[in-house]
Amino acid sequence: MFIDSKSLITETVREILRIARRTLQEEGAHLPTAILHTLGGMISIVLPFKDDEQKRALVELVKKQALEKSAYAVTTITCARIVDSRTGQVQESLILTTSIQRGSPHVVVQPFSRDAKRRVIGFGEMIEGERAAMPGQMMILPDWDAEISH
Repeated sequence: MFIDSKSLITETVREILRIARRTLQEEGAHLPTAILHTLGGMISIVLPFKDDEQKRALVELVKKQALEKSAYAVTTITCARIVDSRTGQVQESLILTTSIQRGSPHVVVQPFSRDAKRRVIGFGEMIEGERAAMPGQMMILPDWDAEISH
């Protein structure tokens, strides 16, 4: 069975982004989250880490779950403050990074702005694909070639 995973991922990630924007507007924040893409549907795992040790442990959990659930892709959703090194301006953004089994990664960046009370009041242009590459952003890369031991 052949799945055109790149176009399926692109469409799915755009829908995930719509949900993430709504969550951000309603809650004022978005907890780091991993989404496992499987033939049976999507599985979300919230990643509430407080330090690098917890973050590493959660990433390993997601990698293990991705293999156990036969995920063909993993999307992470994070919020980041991006600093323009030329101007020093800070831009908050939702960032979705997707690793795809036997495929190239897919990245989406959605800048947003807040008012004086820190409420999310608007979104900038969605940047997708190669133009959206974000060095240092959380991307979970399961070892899809590894044997799974139960």
